Amino acid sequence: MKKTNILIIFLSFMLITFGFLNIAVQAQDDVIGVDEEEAEYNIGFIVKTMANPYFARMKDGAEEAAFDFNINLTWVSAQEHTDAEGQLNLVEDMIEREMDAIVINPVGPEAIVPAINQANERGIPVVIVDTTAAGGEIVTFVGMDNVDAASDIAEYVAQELNGSGKIAILEGVRGHSTAEERLVGYNNVIDQYPDLEVVASQAANYDRSQGMSVTENFLVSNPDLDLIISSNDEMALGAIRAIRAAGMQNQVKVVGFDAINDALVSVNNGEMLATVESVPDMQAYESVKAAVDFLNGKEVAPEVIVPCIVVDKNNVDEFLD
Repeated sequence: MKKTNILIIFLSFMLITFGFLNIAVQAQDDVIGVDEEEAEYNIGFIVKTMANPYFARMKDGAEEAAFDFNINLTWVSAQEHTDAEGQLNLVEDMIEREMDAIVINPVGPEAIVPAINQANERGIPVVIVDTTAAGGEIVTFVGMDNVDAASDIAEYVAQELNGSGKIAILEGVRGHSTAEERLVGYNNVIDQYPDLEVVASQAANYDRSQGMSVTENFLVSNPDLDLIISSNDEMALGAIRAIRAAGMQNQVKVVGFDAINDALVSVNNGEMLATVESVPDMQAYESVKAAVDFLNGKEVAPEVIVPCIVVDKNNVDEFLD
């Protein structure tokens, strides 16, 4: 009995200890740029997650801007790309720390509005990057035109299939603007080709393992499938794994989105047909620049749209590290 009590106490202590450690990890900041004492401004930058390499590239762009514009930048992320409550808490923390400006990559257009409103009430300018916001007063939106970029990759697919074939779509997070806009772009083009048929379309939440499992179902339900359009590279790489396991790599082609390095390598190796370079580093750089320009009293355009490029075997060398 005594040993049992000791074990219970020990386990309780470990749970409490690791619980506190987990909280500490979630709250940890990454400060980049110049020292706070030397900085012209202190700016907060909040992203959905760091679990996707896309946001590592975004951080690179933010860091470059921090040094170029002589600012101290605090970089934080929510734990998951759907963690609206966590992101709201991060924004509230930035407000309490009286940041000069906050750049936010929202987990969703509606979910971020209360946070923007709080910043507005405190007079802190907000720049939105990559994913739009449905309300609140912002300095500008910096990002790609997802409908146009998705239309470009869909047109590439149509040409690759000579205007005829069966397509499945791996969607992002349903209800989120980025995923919905990309879906609109795909369908706008596919609808123009009577012999292109979307036989399946399902969310895999930008996750590689989910992309693999959803693709496994696609292949079982549609053994004559020709191509999969994926709304990000992580899901596309999961799809390729499933296709390879099914021995269908010579039949089913895959296109992705975001041009992360693993995808570029896959394109170069002939596994992935193409992806879309969405320049997250440029998006971050331009977001920080917009915040600094606004703080310096300069006029800032209501939106800054960055260019996107379809990357395939013909130009992948230009983008590989």
